[in-house]
Amino acid sequence: MHLIVLLYFITSVNTFGQQPEDACYQCHLEIDQDQDADDRLFKNYLQDIHVQRGFGCADCHGGDPEAFDDEDAAMWDNDSYLGELSPLDEVKMCAKCHSNPTFMSKFSVSVSVDQESQYWSSKHGQELKQGNEKVATCSDCHGVHGILATDNPNSAVYDFNVPKTCSKCHSSKNYMAGLLDKTDQYDDYVNSVHGVALLDKQDVAAPACNDCHGNHGAAPPEIGSIKEICGSCHAQNRDLFQKSHLNKIFKDRGIPQCESCHGNHRILKPSDNYLKWDGGVCVKCHPAGGKPKLLAAELFNILDSLNTQLESANLLVEQAEIKGMEISELYFSLEEAHNALIHSRTAVHSFNKDFLLEAARPGLTASADALAGAQASLNEFDFRRKGLFGASLIFSFLALLLYLKIKQVESSKRKDTKHEK
Repeated sequence: MHLIVLLYFITSVNTFGQQPEDACYQCHLEIDQDQDADDRLFKNYLQDIHVQRGFGCADCHGGDPEAFDDEDAAMWDNDSYLGELSPLDEVKMCAKCHSNPTFMSKFSVSVSVDQESQYWSSKHGQELKQGNEKVATCSDCHGVHGILATDNPNSAVYDFNVPKTCSKCHSSKNYMAGLLDKTDQYDDYVNSVHGVALLDKQDVAAPACNDCHGNHGAAPPEIGSIKEICGSCHAQNRDLFQKSHLNKIFKDRGIPQCESCHGNHRILKPSDNYLKWDGGVCVKCHPAGGKPKLLAAELFNILDSLNTQLESANLLVEQAEIKGMEISELYFSLEEAHNALIHSRTAVHSFNKDFLLEAARPGLTASADALAGAQASLNEFDFRRKGLFGASLIFSFLALLLYLKIKQVESSKRKDTKHEK
C-alpha cells in the first residue's frame, strides 16, 4: 500500500515538475545557466499553464523538439520554425489556438475565443497595425515562458496585479514619450477610492484598469461612453443623471458625465462638501453662481440636515446604551436613517430638490424617532436614578430610626435589670 502511494506521489510530481523531453528546452536550459537569475528564460517555465497542459516550445515557435543533437534540424532547416517573433507575429501565433473555438473547447467550454478580434479593435492593436511596435501585445501583459492562469494570484493579470502590469508601460515617461504625455495614472489610481479598495482592502469587486478601459479591446473611453462605463457599477447614479436637466446640457456641450465632477484615475470618496460653493465642484462650471449656486445650497442643506440629525441620534442612543437602558429597537430606526442617507446621496444626481427631499424624508423621520426614543430612555434613567436616591434616603432614615429604637429598648432593659438587683 505504501509503495502504491509513493508511486502515485512520484507520478504526480513528474506530471508538473519534471523537465520535459524537449530538445529546445534542454538546449536553452543550458544557455540559461550562464545568465543572471532575472534574465533566465525558463526560470518559471514549469509553472506555465501551457506546459502543464502538455504544450511545448514547438507548439508556439515551430521547429523539431526531437532533434537533440542537430541544431540545424531543430531550427534553421525546419520550415515550421518561426524564430524570434515580431509583435505582429506574436499576436497571430497566440490566436492560432485562442481564436479556435473547437480547439479551446477541449480545455474549457466557457472560454472566450474573441481575444484577437478585440485586440485589433483596441488602441494597442490599431497602433500595431500602423507599425508602432512599442504597444502592448499578448506577452507584455500575460508574460512569456511562465504564463499563469488568470485566476492565479501570481498572474500578472490577476485582479490585484492588473494596475501594476499596466503601469510597466504607462508609468514610464521614457517609454511613453511621443505616445502619451500623461504617465501618472498609476499614482493617481493607487490613491483613489477604487485603488484603496482593490489594493489596500483587497476588494476584488473594486475596478482596476481593465474594468473601465477593457481587456483585449482596451481603449480610452469616448466622452459619450463614460457614463455607461461608470454606470456598469453605479447604475442608479447614471440613470438619475440621464433624467436630470443637466443631461442635455452635457451632451450639447460635449462635457463628459461623471468625470467632470469625480475625475478619472484619481477618484476620491465623494463628500457632501462637493455641493459647497467654496471648494466644491459646481463652481468649476458655474463661477458666477446664480441659480446653480442656490440649487447646490438647497441640496447640501437637505443632506446636511439628515446627516447631522443622524449623528445626533447615534450619539444619544450610544449614551442610553452605556447607561444600561434597553434601546435595541432604536437601532432599527438608525439603520433606516442610515440607508436613507445613502439613497439621498445617490438622489443628488437628479439635481432636483424635491426628489432629494422625498428620498431624505424617511431618514429624517427615522432619525427623529431614534432621537426621541433615546431621549425618553435617558429621561427614564434620570427618573429611576432620582427615585432610587429618594428611596435610599427613606430606607436610610428608617434604618436609623430602627437603630435608635433598638438602642432605646436595650437601654431600658439594662435599667430594669439593675433595679431588680
